[in-house]
Amino acid sequence: MRYKGAKAKAWEAVKRYTRRVSMDCYTCPKKNLTDPNAGHYQPVAVVGSNNRLAWDERFIHTQCSHCNGAGQGQQVKYREHLVKDYGEEIVAEYDRRVYGKYVDPIKDWVAVKNHFDGI
Repeated sequence: MRYKGAKAKAWEAVKRYTRRVSMDCYTCPKKNLTDPNAGHYQPVAVVGSNNRLAWDERFIHTQCSHCNGAGQGQQVKYREHLVKDYGEEIVAEYDRRVYGKYVDPIKDWVAVKNHFDGI
């Protein structure tokens, strides 16, 4: 398991959320995935796993294991899709915050879990 305790439960809620939204890969034509990944637009290692930016549902979508693994997230295709869904301004602001090293630490993992279970 990637995380422990309340953070692990929050992560499981994120995975359930992405599967409720879609079982299709966000970055390639694969449909009805049997083992979908919760793919992030920007790698969690870059954003920081305790940074609220890494847990923004607009930037977490279902991906196939190839796109999310060997394809390293397919950031270019991911970004193109995000711009279609949310607009250039929102995606550019997210990019500015990530690369500006903006940190908004999560203090309540139960609230994160409840958020994803509720949407």
